[in-house]
Amino acid sequence: MAAYKPDGINPDGITVGGEDLQHYLLSSLHRLQGQVVERLRVQLPVYGKLPAEQLTGDVTRMVRRGINGFAQVLTDGRMPGPEQLAELSSSAARRAEEGLPAEAVVAAYFLGARLCVDEVAARARGEDLAALTTLHRLILEYLQLVTTAVTAGYLQEMRSTAGERHSAQQLLLNALLEGRADTATAGGTGLTLPPGYLVISLSLAPHPDERAPDVDPAVAAQRKLRRVRTELDLHTRGAALTSLATDGGIALLPCETDPDGLTPAHWDHTAQLRTHLERAAGSPVHAAAVPALPRDIPEACPVAAELTHIATASARPPGLYRLEDLAIEYQLSRPGPARDHMARLLDPLHGHHDLLLTLSTYLRHDADRRRTAQHLNVHPNTVLYRLRRITDLTGLDATRPADVPTLHAALTCRTLLQAPDAGHH
Repeated sequence: MAAYKPDGINPDGITVGGEDLQHYLLSSLHRLQGQVVERLRVQLPVYGKLPAEQLTGDVTRMVRRGINGFAQVLTDGRMPGPEQLAELSSSAARRAEEGLPAEAVVAAYFLGARLCVDEVAARARGEDLAALTTLHRLILEYLQLVTTAVTAGYLQEMRSTAGERHSAQQLLLNALLEGRADTATAGGTGLTLPPGYLVISLSLAPHPDERAPDVDPAVAAQRKLRRVRTELDLHTRGAALTSLATDGGIALLPCETDPDGLTPAHWDHTAQLRTHLERAAGSPVHAAAVPALPRDIPEACPVAAELTHIATASARPPGLYRLEDLAIEYQLSRPGPARDHMARLLDPLHGHHDLLLTLSTYLRHDADRRRTAQHLNVHPNTVLYRLRRITDLTGLDATRPADVPTLHAALTCRTLLQAPDAGHH
């Protein structure tokens, strides 16, 4: 885009307080840039924490470029052209690379503009109203162009950096899943291999919007997935390596200790993470966790995935599950006479879809009859009647704590046997 002059602007000979504005700003440039840098340091904490050489170097040059650029605009009202804007974009990209927040970069230009305008306005007389109006029009036009260029340069660098980081994480994830990750492999991606990982398998239930008649289910599902990924990054110590789809997947969370060193506090943190993910997803989230050394990731991932499948198949409520929580169901899910026997316990319910649905819903809601009725949109007495029918048909009472583990196991075995790949366990 070529440099342009705003319509109706003819600033030749703009004077305020009897002095030409361009000359005033250029002659005061050294003093003004020092004042702006000091205000940045005092008003924005991020600048106060920068090394002194960066403040007196790159930051001061950025401020000087802004003031000098606006002073040049005052010569004929012509806005910065492509070359000047490209310089601003490049400068912003370097600030992004250094980790300076975007809002701090943009704020520097606005703070500098405000200080210059305040200086000029303080010198104004009654006859300077027209000049001040022109000045404000020009400064707004100038800031619009400058902040657009600065933001574009910053975002381009951030996208590039994020792309590189994502590629590095994917390379490391693939190496871990294939059992060929070591310190050298991680170093090649620019990442550090931790002592261990917590392999998390997630099952994400559909968000209500995914079933709403007037909503694109694909868009709703992708929005849910984006929120889950953001929450994972926010609450994970270190970089989480993920392979997630809209219905779930695998996340490798780095551990500061090897798997044997995990403490109850660590498990509490992981359980809280699942709660955060569920809140972000806006739908139930089942999670299974298996701690593993980096070299054991290929064996740990299928175990975690199967535990999640078992937790949902056995009508467990949303939560974080470990192997010890589902040991009986996990063992019974292996092919053999015990699995077949457990699955047959629910054969009397075949053809009674309402009874099977009530049983799984009741168990998933922690044996809460009212919540089950609410979920099924029936009266609580209807739930009680159906539970009694289940007892009459199977001899197993879902309201009796001693029978609940058997019912969980029976549901697991029945669900797994009915799955298309049941014969491949």
